[in-house]
Amino acid sequence: MTDTITGRVEARNERGIRIGEDWFNRSQFAPVELPDAGAQVRVKVDSRGYIKELENLSPPTTPAVLSPKDDRITRLAVLKAAAAFGASRPDCKSGDVLLIADKWLAWVEGE
Repeated sequence: MTDTITGRVEARNERGIRIGEDWFNRSQFAPVELPDAGAQVRVKVDSRGYIKELENLSPPTTPAVLSPKDDRITRLAVLKAAAAFGASRPDCKSGDVLLIADKWLAWVEGE
């Protein structure tokens, strides 16, 4: 016999999740990916409280988008770091600093 429970994950540990006052544990025979606390889920559990199926009903999270101000701050911080790096090298020209800053900015942005 299985029950279906829908609710918000109140807490999570390596073995299971808590919805409301009840804990439901991951079964070693039907392993599922446990969502983080705060996720809205639908779980099917057996009579002993083991999770047989888990459906995460929360919308997928999207990566944070930087505001124009945040983008400008990041670019200036990278430029400042590149200028400091270039200042300790007598053969480094201002154009070199800009090339270094471009490469570092690409790395910071994950490109």
